Amino acid sequence: MCDHSTRNGDQPFDLLIHNLSVCLTADPARATQEDALGRIADAAIGVRGDRLVYVGPEAGVDAQRRSDAKATLDARGAVAMPGLIDSHTHPVFGGSREEEFARRISGVPYMQIAAEGGGINATVRATRAADEDALYRRSRAWLEDMLRLGVTTVEAKSGYGLTTESELKQLRVIGRLRDTLPMRVVPTFMGAHEFPPEYKNDPEGYVDLVIDEMLPAVVEQGIARFCDVFCEEGVFNLTQTSRILIAASEHGLGLRLHADEFVDSGGALVACEVGAIAADHLMAVSPEGMAALHQSDVVAGLLPATSYYLGLQRYAPARALIEAGVRVALASDFNPGSAVFSNLQWVANMGCTQLRMSFEEVVLAVTRHAAAALALEYETGSLVEGLSADVLLLDIPRPEYLVYHVGRNHAWTVVQAGRVAWRSESDPVFLS
Repeated sequence: MCDHSTRNGDQPFDLLIHNLSVCLTADPARATQEDALGRIADAAIGVRGDRLVYVGPEAGVDAQRRSDAKATLDARGAVAMPGLIDSHTHPVFGGSREEEFARRISGVPYMQIAAEGGGINATVRATRAADEDALYRRSRAWLEDMLRLGVTTVEAKSGYGLTTESELKQLRVIGRLRDTLPMRVVPTFMGAHEFPPEYKNDPEGYVDLVIDEMLPAVVEQGIARFCDVFCEEGVFNLTQTSRILIAASEHGLGLRLHADEFVDSGGALVACEVGAIAADHLMAVSPEGMAALHQSDVVAGLLPATSYYLGLQRYAPARALIEAGVRVALASDFNPGSAVFSNLQWVANMGCTQLRMSFEEVVLAVTRHAAAALALEYETGSLVEGLSADVLLLDIPRPEYLVYHVGRNHAWTVVQAGRVAWRSESDPVFLS
């Protein structure tokens, strides 16, 4: 929230970022019909501690405050925006599945591979066998890649253990990532990702295990913020999904769903009924599901990299959702099977090219709306005084270049919670 008492205070900035060509604030208070991103030309950003205390024209920073700043960062004409937020990832896993990828591109459907023991359960076997340190090293590498691409907040799920101890192992790894990386890591328990082989003929028994043993253990250790369920044909049905999510809510966890990914399973409707914060995928969401989302506060998390990676012709109906007034977030869905894809800048391009979203809609989808999908919109996701100083400086000539040039990392400097978390060693291409 905006802290007007500190914005005009006399205390010096701990960090002053100046000489910005333009700042995309994503601040709803600055947004207009003509400018949804609340742009500020010739901008500066002042930081005290881990908070933003000034976001405005550079002319508004007087000479005294400029000289008193404890540290300054000359942006050299960079474009500033909120740090990117990847609100749906599966980064803690063992093994890899390139053989399955080769089968898929030869025409074998993803669900057939899963039914034959591949898919999620192939990764489950590898993850169960991996020790915690090995999982940490691998997943740290993935998240460091994301940080270099401008991601300052990432959601990370378990779901490749499917036993109580293996799920706790994954969540401990996520906790280590949160404690050792200069980025905000949000942990999600997803024991209901698939039915493990030992419960293939007893799905209700596995649902009971998730509810009666896994959830209490996760909550007792305080290692998850959310609970997620894969609500889909052939995985968890509506009744099973509702049972797990209601139990998770009673334990104080926030709720999320993988919903209506391959078929209309009614997942969006369940998300609204149980008060989930986000329903993700939605490639096959029904008109009834969209109407329910419109009447709710559920954020629609769209994952176009999954459709791309699986070679599908179907993408989530972003335009219909936006025109219905649903908040839309974009995320990578980074995982070892259906989206081995950790570049959120490229996902932003897919939002434009495949989902037909505008540049402004895409920026909000990877910042403020993605923060809302993690219950963090009053902490991060926009450049507003009082919020966390999570700032991405881009080496681009103008804002729209971010989604125009695919395959190049446009991040130049990444600031998370007021500290420089990463800075490119390469000379800028466009900055003066």
